[in-house]
Amino acid sequence: MLTLNNLEYKDNGTKLVYDYTVLGDAKKFFNFQDPYYIKFNDDVSQTPKSIAVIPFLANMLPIAWFGNFNISVEELDQDFYDAISKLKTEFQKQYPTYELTGEILVNKKVKNVIAGGKSAMLFSGGVDAYATYIRNFDKTPDLVTIHGADIEIDDKKQWSDFVSFVETENLLKRNNKKFIETNVRTFYTYHVELLLKDLGWWGKVQHGLSLIGSLAPLAYINNYTSLFIASSYTDFIDIAWGSTPAIDQSITWAGVTVYHDGYELKRQDKVDLITQFSKEKNVNFKLRVCYSELRDEFNCSNCEKCFRTILGIILNGEDPNTYGFNVDGKVYQKLFRVLQGGSASKGQQYFWWELMEKSKTCENPFIFEDSTQELNALERIKTGEIHNLLESKIQNQNKTSSRIKFILMNKFSSFYKFYRNLRK
Repeated sequence: MLTLNNLEYKDNGTKLVYDYTVLGDAKKFFNFQDPYYIKFNDDVSQTPKSIAVIPFLANMLPIAWFGNFNISVEELDQDFYDAISKLKTEFQKQYPTYELTGEILVNKKVKNVIAGGKSAMLFSGGVDAYATYIRNFDKTPDLVTIHGADIEIDDKKQWSDFVSFVETENLLKRNNKKFIETNVRTFYTYHVELLLKDLGWWGKVQHGLSLIGSLAPLAYINNYTSLFIASSYTDFIDIAWGSTPAIDQSITWAGVTVYHDGYELKRQDKVDLITQFSKEKNVNFKLRVCYSELRDEFNCSNCEKCFRTILGIILNGEDPNTYGFNVDGKVYQKLFRVLQGGSASKGQQYFWWELMEKSKTCENPFIFEDSTQELNALERIKTGEIHNLLESKIQNQNKTSSRIKFILMNKFSSFYKFYRNLRK
């Protein structure tokens, strides 16, 4: 049983601290050295308690469902309460071999209404986010970024770089910026990850509900009635994922509508949209797709995620260096080397399948230096070399070994952190 005893505002009303107790077996899931909190750059202290509790519940509920314990709160927004059963049903559909239990116990349900018609969107600066930004350009939504989701709270340098990027990018100057700090990925222990057979709690379960729920106090204070979150995948790929139209668009409070944007677009469609927008508006802007701990530039330009974005831009006949990357004609040999050595997932393979298909119809790719060598490399991609490589990696994965490695890394976390620091 998890009981929320109280919530308190600190730091001039910008920080919400939750006092909660956990009993029984559920204790193992929580890091009591780093209890859950959320902090805004606005004073949110006038938020009704029934809405202020939503960020907390948005992160706790999935753990309760998968971990088999109940949550008790004093009061909760009626719309959000009604949404909980729908959300639980959607997760159960994604995980039919799991028995999702755990219930929410609420003393008082409150009907809230947000007066106003403003909009906001979650913004990370990546391909998905920029595609949603472009598709909703005329709405001029406020841009909200969450510190603690992609960038660790202790990583002050990378966060400072990101804030500087958002605040100085010319294309974004017309939008208000909002920043949230919350320990959404450290308030729980590694036992939460082990609730899934294949690991990956943040992506496969937590992130959609967590990120959207984090906006609740901000939405109330700023009169947001429309919220946008960019899609990660399309219905072309069948994988369990924590952010889908069915999940995200079930989330509501005080009459707020959530839009899971761009689900009909493949990732390469989004890159196409971005490059087309850039040309039509005659505006250059940087994509921030990489959060590598080894990065010392805007993007590392040397990881799988960077390479798939770089290639997508090349196949649109555009220079990736104008979009925040640093590459030259050697990009293909680096790309093949990195993909040979890394791991693979179904989602990753699907993105590279898109690039393979795009390369088959591309007539004028961007050429850096040597057209013969670069076109030969594209021919290798077109004929399925990367697709087949990733398929082989997926088929030969040892999931048991990965799980054991994960457990050891967390049981001996101090040694692992020391190793990571040596790599930087």
